[in-house]
Amino acid sequence: KRLPPRHESAHDTEDANAEEWPSDADMNEEFTEKLLNTQLEWLCTDKSVYHRCARFGIKREMFDEWSAKYAQAAKDGEIERLLPKNLLPRLRHIRKSVFNDILVNQFFSFLEKEAPHVVENIGYLREISDLRFPQEWNSRARSLRRRIIMHVGPTNSGKTYHALQRLKSLSSGVYCSPLRLLAHEVHTRMLNEGISCILITGEEKKMPDFEKIGVKPYGINFRGDDSAQVLSCTIEMCQYSHDMKIAVIDEIQMISDLQRGWAWTNALLGLRAEEVHLCGEPSAVPLVKKICALVDEEVEVREYTRLGPLEVSKTSLWGNLSNIEKGDCVVAYSRKEIYEIKKAIEEKTGMKCAVIYGALPPEARAKQAQLFNDPNSDYDVMVASDAVGMGINLNIKRVVFMTLTKWDGEVVRSVSVSQTRQIGGRAGRFKTSNDIGVVTSFYREDLNELDKLMHTQPHHLEAAGIQTPSDIIELFSHQFPKMPFQDLWRMFCDIATLNDNFFLCNFNGQEKIAEIVEEYPLSVREKYRFIYAPIQSKLPMDIACLRKFAEAVSSKRECKIEDIVKLPTQVPRNREMTQTLEQCHRVITAYIWMCVNFPYVFKSSVDAVLLKEKCEELLHEGLVSIRNTRESKSALLQALESKMSA
Repeated sequence: KRLPPRHESAHDTEDANAEEWPSDADMNEEFTEKLLNTQLEWLCTDKSVYHRCARFGIKREMFDEWSAKYAQAAKDGEIERLLPKNLLPRLRHIRKSVFNDILVNQFFSFLEKEAPHVVENIGYLREISDLRFPQEWNSRARSLRRRIIMHVGPTNSGKTYHALQRLKSLSSGVYCSPLRLLAHEVHTRMLNEGISCILITGEEKKMPDFEKIGVKPYGINFRGDDSAQVLSCTIEMCQYSHDMKIAVIDEIQMISDLQRGWAWTNALLGLRAEEVHLCGEPSAVPLVKKICALVDEEVEVREYTRLGPLEVSKTSLWGNLSNIEKGDCVVAYSRKEIYEIKKAIEEKTGMKCAVIYGALPPEARAKQAQLFNDPNSDYDVMVASDAVGMGINLNIKRVVFMTLTKWDGEVVRSVSVSQTRQIGGRAGRFKTSNDIGVVTSFYREDLNELDKLMHTQPHHLEAAGIQTPSDIIELFSHQFPKMPFQDLWRMFCDIATLNDNFFLCNFNGQEKIAEIVEEYPLSVREKYRFIYAPIQSKLPMDIACLRKFAEAVSSKRECKIEDIVKLPTQVPRNREMTQTLEQCHRVITAYIWMCVNFPYVFKSSVDAVLLKEKCEELLHEGLVSIRNTRESKSALLQALESKMSA
């Protein structure tokens, strides 16, 4: 499928086999079998796989012999987990590298059964890395007779609204959010309605002003503070130390997210609430039922339908930006493209564009959303990434997909059914002027595929993510005391045992972090904690700050925010200056995370919060003030006009 012009996009490192990767809707057993055979050959011949196995003491000749036997057994259908019909459901939700990790992990399972002599103490290593029963890690939650209620339906169906109404009616409860932005929104809503509410994210904690909202402290008690009725938190910061009346877990389908799924699994199995309300897509229902059955809990499912109509347009924009209308949200998948499209639309139509994308801080996203939603702001169009699909209420009339493919970090693949429906579902908002939502494509040739995706139900989720407890990692590390931490973590993932309902969340993007912290005299527990730091391991500024963080923790020397980052003094005038501020904001956020996780070293949390707010002000001023000159047309606009005139 043809992509729009990229012009030095981050996507230019596309995989040579990208065109061979089908959409999740079109993936089948034939493709799965072909991929399995190809990657089994990779496993037998790739040097990196042998090096992974050599860490366990496997000799070259033994590896060659038994990897060949393993590959043949898999091709002959003798390994149940590697049968194409069993792999297919997982393959729809994972990356190619994760599939390769599954093959390596199953190789060690094969060795344990067929050739235990190849790896010394393989039985014991597999025993201490046994992760098959995560439901047993939360014994205190098992003492409660919990009522599990699922609210499922499409975007704009009111499912979360009904769960929050129940939360407000009970004396103590928690709202677990997928995004800091949503946690803030619920926190603000509760306070505005006179309900005492604590806010906890990875970067901050806010206690309510009980006197101001006119209520007495009661409900949840957090670390000895006055109690509040509700805790609104990002799901990673969920509290498991006390009983409560109700818990609301939003976007439950993210339980299968490759990086963050463990947080939803922990919340589902560990929250000590009399009622647990789960909000999300119907695709999560079978998996949640299977997990709850492991702890003898039944699931009540409440289904919702969309409150306003949503339709796929019979016409595209015909590749012409002149067809952009007020109330449109144009969706692209790279930051550079978003700015190119913004500039092109403003040049072509004269309408101002707000922008939302993943690297933009949540506070800046919220302000951009306010500009777009305000009918008096002159910001008539939104240009956004897939970040628009969750967490922001937008008064969108029509969603326009620039393309139906995106770079997933390894290959260009079709946008999933679930993501397409979630983004497209943002069009139209109940009881607004844009009551009827419309979805369309920029290019005519994408329209039929878009219509198919919007009318296809997402495949059921097959497995939930889990996180390895730190004490298990520590025990495993004792078996290889001289092994670098980044290698130790990979070894654990290679040999761990899991059942079909769960997978180990992958941290491929965090291996660089593990490599860097290995340079400092930190404990295994401290190194493991660093893996979860909000650090972008591919960005030089983030890595430089990570080294300062690790040095401070290892030396137990106080580290102040002014030692880490200095803000630019000018309001950004272009995309590059905006990107610098985004990087500064990310580093400040990482510092605040350090204040939460290593408070004996990072003590300038108040100063950091003030600096973060200053950074957000500069970003907002920059996004509002950046106006595009007519000195040179954007590369995207030139390419589009060239195509139209051809």
